Amino acid sequence: MPAPRHTSWAVLAGLTVTVLVTALFLGASLRGPWDGVYLFRDFVTVPDPVLGANTLGGDGAPRAVPLDAVVAALSAVLPAGLVARLLLVSPLLLVGSGMSVLLRRHGAVATSVGAGLAIANPYAVERLLLGQSPSLLGYAMIPWVVAAVRSSQPLSVRVLLVLLAAVPAALTPVGAVMAGITVVVTALVVGSRGDGVGPASLGQSSVGHPSVGHGSLGQRAVAAVALLAPVALVSVPWIAAGLANPTAGAVPEGADAFAVRSDGYLAVAGSVATLGGVWAEGAWLASRDNGFVTVLSLVLILGAAGAWFTLRGAWQRPPQSGDRHVVASRRSVDLAGAGYAVTVVAVVALAGPLLPVWRALQVVPGLALMRDTHRWLGWAALAVAALLAVGLAQALRNLGSTRLAGAGLAVTLVALGVLTVPDAPGRLARELHPAAVPAEWGQVASVINEDSQGGVLLLPWQPFRQVDWAGSVQFLDPLPRAFEPEVVHARDLLVRRDGQELLVGREDPAWTDQLRTADGQLDADVLRAEGITRVVIWLGSPGEVPQLDASLTTAHEGEHWIVLEVPAP
Repeated sequence: MPAPRHTSWAVLAGLTVTVLVTALFLGASLRGPWDGVYLFRDFVTVPDPVLGANTLGGDGAPRAVPLDAVVAALSAVLPAGLVARLLLVSPLLLVGSGMSVLLRRHGAVATSVGAGLAIANPYAVERLLLGQSPSLLGYAMIPWVVAAVRSSQPLSVRVLLVLLAAVPAALTPVGAVMAGITVVVTALVVGSRGDGVGPASLGQSSVGHPSVGHGSLGQRAVAAVALLAPVALVSVPWIAAGLANPTAGAVPEGADAFAVRSDGYLAVAGSVATLGGVWAEGAWLASRDNGFVTVLSLVLILGAAGAWFTLRGAWQRPPQSGDRHVVASRRSVDLAGAGYAVTVVAVVALAGPLLPVWRALQVVPGLALMRDTHRWLGWAALAVAALLAVGLAQALRNLGSTRLAGAGLAVTLVALGVLTVPDAPGRLARELHPAAVPAEWGQVASVINEDSQGGVLLLPWQPFRQVDWAGSVQFLDPLPRAFEPEVVHARDLLVRRDGQELLVGREDPAWTDQLRTADGQLDADVLRAEGITRVVIWLGSPGEVPQLDASLTTAHEGEHWIVLEVPAP
């Protein structure tokens, strides 16, 4: 059946707000050299990514499996500059459009507010400022996953819908985990309209049918298992890569390094409660220290709490004559409230009283994937957006307000969301933009890729680079994505916080400690023993380069890079 006209208009309103707010935050970040690359903290792209050992995970933890391989495959048929820009903006566009679809039966006010607040919040901005736009895909697909689970279609169709929603999320391991948890919790707690298992998406109940059931716990459990299967299926690439080294990167210090912190006036608990508190100072917004912005952030959170309380009573409101919309069910409203409260309390506890336990658990295979607890605030951010959106729409219907008043209040609420991160558009415009790649890049890539035999060593030995032509922000080394041979490069990170340097990882090969001879030269014998046939030195990047062994021959020497060949014994 075609969608009712009012739901179509509601989706259109949400999509319009999605595009406008995304353009506000990331529009300037799309400008720059079309064939340029993004080199911003964790968000790095290359002109011609290649499929090889490095894009399939290499020897490290599979943090970018299968993301790098998918990007390389897409770049074979689309311009790499277009793929990079899509990777940057797609999380915001997807989360806004997902909220528009999920809340469509509540009307245009709900979709507009839900879409706008899902994008304009401290959580999403701080993740962008970390350079983790791809990992935001897990956050972005939560509304789509909920809508798929809550669909009134038969279970077989819902399995397919969950599969489609899970594919973008599972481009990163974190996204797949977020999708899986969302599927299980939604299916068990709220259920679906289909097969007698409950009301529509986000738990809405058609007016006039408040007694529609949610099915038995057994029915919901069977559905949860079936709906989790497609998420597990699309997670196979990173699970398989992780099984090769299930504790890669797992160190107790990771819990301390990535614990949430106070990023403004409020303490840790207040920062997290207002959807901030990221661990990295470089991703903090100056406005989080502004008293007015802090008050606005608290007002939105308190408004969501008030909406939760009000909507629980509105669930019992008798249907009104001619009312085309729906009333949120108490179970779905409670799920949204619990999604906020449980997430916030858990994240704060893991940075406080439960930190010693969390530290000890890091060595459990796979658990280190969850050590950056700030990223799990995505559920809280979406819960706040949904409660405020549905709460405002319900209040306007109860008061009989005009469409013009509704539109004005929707715009006001979205504007308040933007004002909780007022400096984000300017900050992103200054720091996150494409950089022109030196022509020498192509020459280096050609020299390396003409022979895929042997390994490539990247120097200076450190995971982050910083060069003048790319800007003032450090970034992960992008060269492994451009090279076909397996690349050996630094993976261990030093996170500086609270006056300490915390080692995160221990993924560096042990033999790299023997790279220098007694007189400080790069040891060609060690390189040969480890199968290294070429060495790439990134000039102008921080870090010390060893003296070169006289037996190494120069295959390329330019302004930015030197490529050395390791001769056979």
